[in-house]
Amino acid sequence: MCKRLAIIISALGSITSLSAQAELPVAFHVSGQAAYTKVKAAGENFSPSLFQFKADIEVTDGLLDGIGLQGLVAVPVSDATENGLTLEIKQQSAAYITLTNPDTQPEDLKVSILLGYASTEIETQLPALGEVGSNKDTFSDFSYGISVQDPIIEGKPYYWTLDLIRYYKDDNLSVDGISLGVTYAF
Repeated sequence: MCKRLAIIISALGSITSLSAQAELPVAFHVSGQAAYTKVKAAGENFSPSLFQFKADIEVTDGLLDGIGLQGLVAVPVSDATENGLTLEIKQQSAAYITLTNPDTQPEDLKVSILLGYASTEIETQLPALGEVGSNKDTFSDFSYGISVQDPIIEGKPYYWTLDLIRYYKDDNLSVDGISLGVTYAF
């Protein structure tokens, strides 16, 4: 997970240095968010908690105004148990293209569409079966969602952020999340 976080931070850092050299009009944001995750598998619902770290860069003028890139890394806070089966999200990461209305001002409610790719590593344990009852797998696929930001204090670069994201979905498993946190805008 540290490796994924380092890759995301270094990629955003590279973009930052390029934009500074080229004097591109961009905005940078970093967030910390508590995330409630719903994992639906085999007819059961699990709700492990995560803490997410997000960073994004968004073009603020010109032809690409309102388009950005976002990286997300989540770490586990708690696991969830249903009918003796324990499920924990060991790590989660995602990369998104963000689409925002170019006319949104810093004091406005900002709504962004997220389209990208997410990877979630899930570990399950059924203690009654010992080592045989333990399994770890990674689920990766197209991911999408919506993010809403609203200023906390007028004129300050701090925002409340609410995200609703579908991280993974197939016939047997879905991983969805809702997260709330604080964003700082540079």
